[in-house]
Amino acid sequence: MFTMNEQADGDVKVKSLGKALGLLEFFTQECPERGISELAELSGLLKSSVHNMVSTFEACGFVEKNQATGKYRLGVKILRLSNSLYLSHDLRNLLRPRLEDLAAAANENVYLTTLDDDKAIYVDAIYPPGRYSGRSIIGIDAPLYCTGVGKAIMAELGPARIDKIIAQGLVAYTQHTITDGDRLRKNLTVTRSRGYAIDDMEHEFGIRCVAVAIKNIKGSVAGSVSLSGPAPRFTDERVREFATMLKKLAEDSRGLIRR
Repeated sequence: MFTMNEQADGDVKVKSLGKALGLLEFFTQECPERGISELAELSGLLKSSVHNMVSTFEACGFVEKNQATGKYRLGVKILRLSNSLYLSHDLRNLLRPRLEDLAAAANENVYLTTLDDDKAIYVDAIYPPGRYSGRSIIGIDAPLYCTGVGKAIMAELGPARIDKIIAQGLVAYTQHTITDGDRLRKNLTVTRSRGYAIDDMEHEFGIRCVAVAIKNIKGSVAGSVSLSGPAPRFTDERVREFATMLKKLAEDSRGLIRR
């Protein structure tokens, strides 16, 4: 059914516009193309209403039609807006120089995320000099319960919010994913106590990650930063070293972030 959360639904002044914009959320990396009937079924809206909304998006350049399949996909206007957001994102702009220094010092990949609803959204990725990634991770969301960047944020949320996320279901991405709610709560307690989170191949097999929450000047969570790489390089000793580096970055950055 429709993806707009209850809080957002209560704040929307123009309901029809909110419903139309909600259709764009169904275009994902896994399903980049959708048909009118498919969007109507997913959203619970009338097929005729969906057609009118999508036709308007098409006329404005926000979606385009694949003539071969008859389905729609996001248009270049979305890409232009996405690039504008990426270049002007406050958290990214404030932390970028420090993240570049961290990537060079640790010689590992650095990722920056911000919280969006119950997901961590990647807003920046920095790679050590001479190393490049074969895929773009910017704009991709990550589960909170099984990623380093996610658990660093989740550990700072209130019990009710944590319970809500657990109640949504803990899907196993690998054999190491924590899928038991009580065990996850204990893991988050340890994370909160020591000041950093560890993803021990819980989201991607063979990848370990250490992350810290980034807080603003008021002490509220603004996002998270991680160092990530192949498990053999991320020994327990190196994880502790990386955690020290990350915690220092988070502490030094706290006065920079106003919101």
